[in-house]
Amino acid sequence: MFKFCTLTTVINGQELKYDLESGEIWAIDGRTKKWVVKAVTRVGEYLQIRIGNKIYKHHRVIYKFYNPEWNIKDSSIKNNSIDHKNGKSTDNCITNLRNVTHQQNNWNRIKAKGYSWHKTKRKWEAKIRLNRKNIYLGLYDLEEDAHNAYLEAKKIYHNITPIPTL
Repeated sequence: MFKFCTLTTVINGQELKYDLESGEIWAIDGRTKKWVVKAVTRVGEYLQIRIGNKIYKHHRVIYKFYNPEWNIKDSSIKNNSIDHKNGKSTDNCITNLRNVTHQQNNWNRIKAKGYSWHKTKRKWEAKIRLNRKNIYLGLYDLEEDAHNAYLEAKKIYHNITPIPTL
């Protein structure tokens, strides 16, 4: 059973409790009417959890526990994405989660390199994306130089410290 250190919220009409010590999410079972631990499953890069007849991303549920006024259901709202600060999609500790815009969430993607091989010029081309527009950063002989140009631009245009990708 859950301990004394719990947070409570309601999602999809179901009362939930979050055990701060174990990280377990509890809900009342529809058949037995007893509190049970909700199963968390991994699908692709993310963890998910079924609440009632709907599946939610685990990190959005955790964020909801700590921010009860936040709208978990509407991910189409401009400022309603939940970002993993360290880029690890299974690290759902509240200190690793933040509410950002969709664009800010994309800025923190680990796999985004910001450079590619330009076939005709036979050089590495660096660019960065901001407000749906590419900003040209130059051509480089070395892949490492193109990568570094992207990382420096990321500090300026995305206003976050990037995670190295090489």
